[in-house]
Amino acid sequence: MTVLSETRWGLPDTAVRDRRAADPRVNLSSNELHHPQVESLAREMVDGFDPAVLRAYPVQEPAAAAAGALLGLPAHHLLLSAGSDAVIRLLLTSLRGAFPGGLVLQEPNYEAWTQAVDAPLWPLRKVTSTDGTATTSAEAMLDAAADAEPALVVVSWPNGPAGYTPRLDHIAELSAVCRSRGHLLIVDGCYAGFAGSPLKVAELADDHCLVLLSWSKMFGFAGGRLAVACGGPDLVHRLRAARQEDHVSALALHALTRTGQVYDRFTHVWQDITATREAMRSRLTALGHHVPESGGNFLHVPRPTAASAAELTARLSHSGYRVRDMGLTSGLHHHVRFTVAHGPAGEQFLDCLVRHLAEVGGA
Repeated sequence: MTVLSETRWGLPDTAVRDRRAADPRVNLSSNELHHPQVESLAREMVDGFDPAVLRAYPVQEPAAAAAGALLGLPAHHLLLSAGSDAVIRLLLTSLRGAFPGGLVLQEPNYEAWTQAVDAPLWPLRKVTSTDGTATTSAEAMLDAAADAEPALVVVSWPNGPAGYTPRLDHIAELSAVCRSRGHLLIVDGCYAGFAGSPLKVAELADDHCLVLLSWSKMFGFAGGRLAVACGGPDLVHRLRAARQEDHVSALALHALTRTGQVYDRFTHVWQDITATREAMRSRLTALGHHVPESGGNFLHVPRPTAASAAELTARLSHSGYRVRDMGLTSGLHHHVRFTVAHGPAGEQFLDCLVRHLAEVGGA
């Protein structure tokens, strides 16, 4: 990671993850999809792609129709995007000034909500869990939505980066409150496959609730940069006016068109990763380590101090694994997060993690 040392072009200093250089470590920091079947499924998603279509600008309608058929929604209820972060930035730009209550943000959450260029122009209210659990996080969001002026209300389900996963009916209740108060609810369902059905989350979508689904997290398509936002037709029409879909490549659109053919097999991938996640958590807990519940494809290992978290991260890096030291992230102070990998790669990492935890101490 590199950090800009000065303010440039009138923009605030920000941390920049440099992806231009190759990293030889196994990436268990970004919550990419690690499963032995992912590559073969990805090949099937891009199978039949005709390179000749790259000569022309892509046409989105066939992909939107296929995504709609998969999600059970009309195509004009969907916005296609080159990644979910791009949708977040679009929302902050397109809806700026539309909500006097500003941004009511479940905390912690994705950095894009506070690092986008337009983010400083939004009044911000961060809503935190009182005890670091999914239940109190959901309750706090309900309370905040009930007494706020019309606002952009944001939750992620499961929560990234904390892993909070309240029952989906709690999110439906929040959606009802948001509708009654004139809010627009954003439900980021990027990790939904690891906690239930993305199709169930998509059912929440209407003109008062926009649901984001990430092909990077759930379908192993991080390099393809693809996400789908689901909402009511009026909301989607307004967002499409910014021509966000023009940034989605023809290859990504082709993969989206074929996702329905591999969807059932991906559900088994998600189930495998979920089972591996719980097995890893059980083993670490049996060794005396507190590992919070998570509904995503990741787990956290809390450390007693910042120095201990940094040392564990460094030792794993030296062993060839890139994990994430959560630093002072709200509710995750001194946590080290790692992506759950299914199969031999995950078993090898867990053995390495257990060994380094014993060396560092301080369970």
